[in-house]
Amino acid sequence: MSDTMSYSFSRNQLCFCGSGQKLKHCHRTAAPDSRAAHLYHLYQEVDQTIEDYRATSVQQPPCSAGCRACCSDYVPISQVEFELLLIYMKRNWSQADIQQAFAKAATDWETFRIENPPMYASLAHPTNTIEELDAIRHHATRNSFACPLLDAEKGTCRVYPVRPFICRTHGSSHTFYGTWKERLRPEKICEYIPGGKPHRKITPNIADRWSEYERVADVMIGPKRRPLRQYPIMYWLVLYAKHGGGVTTDIGNLDNFELSLQDHNDKMAQYTGK
Repeated sequence: MSDTMSYSFSRNQLCFCGSGQKLKHCHRTAAPDSRAAHLYHLYQEVDQTIEDYRATSVQQPPCSAGCRACCSDYVPISQVEFELLLIYMKRNWSQADIQQAFAKAATDWETFRIENPPMYASLAHPTNTIEELDAIRHHATRNSFACPLLDAEKGTCRVYPVRPFICRTHGSSHTFYGTWKERLRPEKICEYIPGGKPHRKITPNIADRWSEYERVADVMIGPKRRPLRQYPIMYWLVLYAKHGGGVTTDIGNLDNFELSLQDHNDKMAQYTGK
C-alpha cells in the first residue's frame, strides 16, 4: 500500500501556487502529485471544511479579517510551505517588496535573539525533535513584531491564498483526540478567543486533517513518519538569504514540486535514515 494519500490528481487541477490557473498552464514541469500539490489540495479541503461550518452553524469562529493578533505568535512552518510562499511572492510581489520582507526578517531575527534567547538558541543550533518541541512548549511566546509577510497598514496577510496550514486553522478550527477529561482542561488560543471547551463549541474539528498535514510536511519512510524541522517564516527567510539563493524568491531545488510525493519520500529517506 502506498504511504501517500489517495488523492486523484491531474494536470487540469488548479496550480499549487495560487495563480488560479490549471497546473498544465502554470507550472508545467511540476508533478501533479508532488508534495506541494498534496499540500495545496489539503489547504482546499481545510478551507471547505471551515466554510461549510460557517454556512451551517449558528455559532461562528471569532476570527475575522483585519485581526492580526496571531500574526505575532511563534508560528513554525514546514519547508514545502515556505517554498510555496516564495513562489507566490515571486509571481505577485514587486522586487522592492520582496527585498523589504527579507530585510524585515533579518531585523526581526536580531530582535528575537535579544528578546527570547532560549528559543533563539533552539533555532540557531542543531537539536533533536524532542528537544525542539520542548523548547516550543516552554519558550515560544508572542513576539514584539509581526510576520514579515503581513501588510502592517491593512492588517492582512499578503500571501493569503497560500498561507500555511497553521495560519488557516488557528482560531477558526480545533483538533482533539483525547479523553473527555482532557476536554475540560484549559487551552490557550488567543486573548480574543475562548480556549478549551468553549472554543471547540464554535469551530469545526479538523483532527483528521492534521494527520494528513504531518504526512505531507514530513518524510514518510514506509509507514513511519520522520519529522523535519520547522521554522517561523522570519527564520526561513534568514536561512534562505544566508544559505540558499540569497535575497531572492528563486528556488534552487524543485524536488517539492517536480517529484511525486512517493519519489520525494524515497529520496529524502537517504538523508533522514532508514
